[in-house]
Amino acid sequence: MKKILLILAFPIIAFAYTPSSEKNCTPIDLRNETLGEVRDQHDVSWCYAFAGADMLAHSFGLTETMSAADIAIGYNETRVGLFVRWLDLNLFKPKNTVVRQMAHQNGFNKVSLLAAMKNGWCPESIFPSDSWTKMSRTDNGWLEAQIPLAQAMIEISALHEIKKTLTTKNIPYYYSFKNVDASGFVQLLQNKNVSNFYSDLRKAVCRDDRHAFSEIGKVKMVIKNPRIFTRISKQLESGRLVGLDYDSRILNNSSNRGIKISELHTSGLVGRRWSSENKSCEYLIRNSWGTDCTNSGYDPSYECEGGSLWLPESQIYQNMTSIVYLPAM
Repeated sequence: MKKILLILAFPIIAFAYTPSSEKNCTPIDLRNETLGEVRDQHDVSWCYAFAGADMLAHSFGLTETMSAADIAIGYNETRVGLFVRWLDLNLFKPKNTVVRQMAHQNGFNKVSLLAAMKNGWCPESIFPSDSWTKMSRTDNGWLEAQIPLAQAMIEISALHEIKKTLTTKNIPYYYSFKNVDASGFVQLLQNKNVSNFYSDLRKAVCRDDRHAFSEIGKVKMVIKNPRIFTRISKQLESGRLVGLDYDSRILNNSSNRGIKISELHTSGLVGRRWSSENKSCEYLIRNSWGTDCTNSGYDPSYECEGGSLWLPESQIYQNMTSIVYLPAM
């Protein structure tokens, strides 16, 4: 926790780093069926949860996609998650209504990984992370539609504001999940606040499908330093994904240099290769903005493969804060 606070409190010092040699940059590609296609976080800032779900699924060889929403809401229940949300609501963003309407957005990868291993995992098919199923009341019965997660949270908040007037017979719409019908949804709305609603929703939806991990492993966090790529390569060579914390502006602008707290982003590193053209080692960033390489605003100088981007070491180094990974057990 102290390391996390130090990263947020002080700017990252730009020490010169040790570039990888061609000899130490042999090709690695850890993408597989477990990871599947790159997912899209849309307008919900749960990048750390998407990266964490990939890291855990890959490390433990899971056969199903993990729910990033489950990881994010589980993180929000930790002491760190609760404290940071309190800071947002009371100090940093007290007048921001969207912050109050939605489940807490940002998070720390290390804390969320540890919490997820302790809590167990829920499949994406049970608790989706991109859109939720809305059931709207009509004269002819319930009308079903898929609603992006950010919009769904705002609509749930609106219901929460009038929860005392709602019953199964008059609720205008609800969100349907396994184990949660209209009656169950109304009961969940009676929580004291929206945060408690999501905590109880997560538990209700996943109660029959939560799986324990074979063991609770360690999580390492390493702050940016001149030999950081040696650590990254060691993990990739052992078959482990690496979570990269960095400034997201580098994705849209290859000339960006430096760190802005509001632009911090987390993605997974899933590959490595040598670029003869750039005379540099490159790493494959598995982002969480979907598979579209054309309309995502990525800098055209990058090679994009289904939503994953190849970036040179130097560009990554000048825009990163730290890495997180699960050491081989």
